[in-house]
Amino acid sequence: MIRLFDATGWQGDPESLYEEVQFPAPPPHRPYIFTNTVTTLDGKLILGDLGSSAKGLGSPVDQKLMHRLERHADAILIGSGTLRADSHLNYPERALRAVVTTSGDLPTEHSFFKSGRALIFAPTHLPPDRQLALEKVATLHLVGETRVDITQVVQILHTHYEVRYLLVEGGGTLNFYFFDADMVDEIFLTLAPKVKGGAHLPTMVDGAGLPRERVPQYTLLSAYLEGSELFLRYRRQP
Repeated sequence: MIRLFDATGWQGDPESLYEEVQFPAPPPHRPYIFTNTVTTLDGKLILGDLGSSAKGLGSPVDQKLMHRLERHADAILIGSGTLRADSHLNYPERALRAVVTTSGDLPTEHSFFKSGRALIFAPTHLPPDRQLALEKVATLHLVGETRVDITQVVQILHTHYEVRYLLVEGGGTLNFYFFDADMVDEIFLTLAPKVKGGAHLPTMVDGAGLPRERVPQYTLLSAYLEGSELFLRYRRQP
């Protein structure tokens, strides 16, 4: 691992990257929110067909750094597509795990729900029978009428579960909700030296897109290189 640039003041061994991460104090009204994503050079989240997992996209080093970042979060939030695509999600025991779903179509047998610390956020229009099925495997919160209200999700995590640091791990639609709500404080991004293509495939941020006047600006905090894979960290500009 080669240190290319680091403005955080951390001078540790590059091989220990992200074992220690210093974040600013959270805002008084919500958690400090950071995302972690691995993409191809053209921004794609998968190497396979639509609906597949990110398997093979990042290197073993990327996987190791992902788990290090997860250890710094009080809660980890993902979208339902990410949960359905990956049957091998493995999170730290101390962290709350939460999933956002519009349809309620979740693999309730998934190991994600075995820890007893799983949350589901869904809209109020979810049919009663689907609500009952989800309540059997996790704590269900209904927020928003037809689409999950991300602002309410964040407030519930903040007030009900005392989450101070929230990690959002995608996919692209969930990431968009957070950027649209202007609540992404930091971005951790791994650039894998691969090109996938495909206008129909998910990227780091999908959704409807942001208006030009609302596009957020980020400052590069650090850049590390392992082989041809880049590990980048950005912080939102004030």
